[in-house]
Amino acid sequence: MVKGFPALLLSEDDIVKLASPYQFTLVGKFTLKRPNLDSIRSFFGNLKLFGFYSIGLLDPRHVAIQLTNDLDYSRIFSRRAYYINSCQMRLLKWTPYFDIKEESPIVPIWVSFPNLRLHFFNPNVLHALGSIFGRPLKSDQATTSRSRPSVARILVELDITKKQPREIWLGSEKSGYLQKVEFEKNP
Repeated sequence: MVKGFPALLLSEDDIVKLASPYQFTLVGKFTLKRPNLDSIRSFFGNLKLFGFYSIGLLDPRHVAIQLTNDLDYSRIFSRRAYYINSCQMRLLKWTPYFDIKEESPIVPIWVSFPNLRLHFFNPNVLHALGSIFGRPLKSDQATTSRSRPSVARILVELDITKKQPREIWLGSEKSGYLQKVEFEKNP
């Protein structure tokens, strides 16, 4: 019994293991009306995803979008919203604690590093920079190709309820510097 209720208690490790097959799952939320599931499935079929996907109904306004790889996940989630048969579908991150009655505070946000030193435009460094704030999804094309060396941009799953630093220390303890950080407006 927990708080007077019968209970099935699971360890945090067990919950993480049970959730691992859903690591690339998003939730589509329809605000006013939802098209039928066949229309939603057809829409995703036209996106030419690299891996398998599955669409299932969670409730009349929410669908689970189960993807099987990080590339499709990053591509879909980075858009934040799609229109299917004139119905807006906003994308939310699924977590083991996702509750359809509450908005997820984790959203994709572009994090910018203005005047990042050129030698830090390295995929491993960029990924590590994004990891400071959340789960990095991708770098923008100009960052990847280094065609705009004035700023590096990384799309990160960010918890918008948490205060984020506006500067970070980058480099070695002795010869590093304070790197400015900018965030796209929160949704």
